[in-house]
Amino acid sequence: MSGPSISQLWPFPKAVKTILIVHAALWLLTIIAWRLGNTAVFDALALTPSQVWPGAHLWQVFTYMWLHALGEFYHILLNMLFLWMFGGVLAERWGASAFVRFYLLCGVTAGIAVAVVGQFLGPAERTVGASGAIYGLVAAWAIAFPDHRVYLFGVLPIRGRHFALVPIGFAVLEFLVGGTGTSHVAHLAGLAAGALLVTGYWRPFRVWNRLRYQWLKRRLKIIAGDRKN
Repeated sequence: MSGPSISQLWPFPKAVKTILIVHAALWLLTIIAWRLGNTAVFDALALTPSQVWPGAHLWQVFTYMWLHALGEFYHILLNMLFLWMFGGVLAERWGASAFVRFYLLCGVTAGIAVAVVGQFLGPAERTVGASGAIYGLVAAWAIAFPDHRVYLFGVLPIRGRHFALVPIGFAVLEFLVGGTGTSHVAHLAGLAAGALLVTGYWRPFRVWNRLRYQWLKRRLKIIAGDRKN
């Protein structure tokens, strides 16, 4: 009996394809412009905290996520690989519109976090890449499909929650060792945004209801224990 096909494990819906094509096209265009000695557009769209504020280049918290490092193919390759792996199932479940909104919200939230932290920690390097949005997808995928079975290397079955620990662990490890050229703030902010959005805990009343439920549950256990005694 054959196992599930690649298309079943890793679907590739139109919303994910479109986002991937846009990323790839913009990367190629910026590479061509860079080779021709023109980086003006890249510089204007990349996220530089001092330009966002007080420079008022507010669009950068959105546009930065559509660019990728010039001359570093692995940067866009890994991001697009994770977009396909973690985004396909979510796009199929949520629908194209909801998926695109989620992707953009995670990316923009990560961009805002980078801009804000850059204001307090002094001059920060320019940031580009979809990693914030991608890590938002990873968090959502791990929460929505914790028991989704994935076949690592095509043979080793592993649960979704454990598989998602691979990119999450990579982000945390990079943060701890202080890897250069990586926006740890974008990664961690994207993870947090994805988790909050998919659980609904960004809404204050949702958090209150959850805390109240836990308090009532604990209270009932205490009362039940008292009755047994």
